[in-house]
Amino acid sequence: MARKFPWVLAAVAWSDMQEYTRGTLDGVTLLSWGIGPRDKLATRRQLRAMGLRPGGQDPAAVLYFRCRKAGKLVHANLYLVEKALPVRPMTPARATALDKAMAARRTCRQCGEIGWAELPKAHRTCEACLYSAGLEPGSYLHEFVSGTPVAAPHEIAPAGRGLAPVVPIRSARRARGTDLPKVVA
Repeated sequence: MARKFPWVLAAVAWSDMQEYTRGTLDGVTLLSWGIGPRDKLATRRQLRAMGLRPGGQDPAAVLYFRCRKAGKLVHANLYLVEKALPVRPMTPARATALDKAMAARRTCRQCGEIGWAELPKAHRTCEACLYSAGLEPGSYLHEFVSGTPVAAPHEIAPAGRGLAPVVPIRSARRARGTDLPKVVA
């Protein structure tokens, strides 16, 4: 059986000489794990860690590898480090706009309280509002939500009326003899 991406000796953008690659994918050089020069090619995250950004350049190569956990083939764009531009500096106006946007993601739509973590996108409500939204005023769950009890313990379980003992179904069947195998004589 032939390899899906066989070794090919080809001209590449980061070297004057030909190098072994895995062919092309959509017209871009394809590299497998560990064969790309780390000092000349980098992913977006690696560029960001170096204080750089791609700066509008097209990917010079595509790295492919198999993710064992997901069980599928993963592709990552690789950019030339020499063509990368420095990251734009954070201005006070941009910092203010980002802070405002992040505060909006953490703000509950019902009570207006600002939390420390981003709220779910579907409803943007805090857990307290989420749990109290559909509860009756006398529900025992309000104690867990707000921390103040709405009913005394003797109101929840009246005195003299204890809980019935719980008997597992399997042991009750055994006691009756319905769960035992039948013996044929």
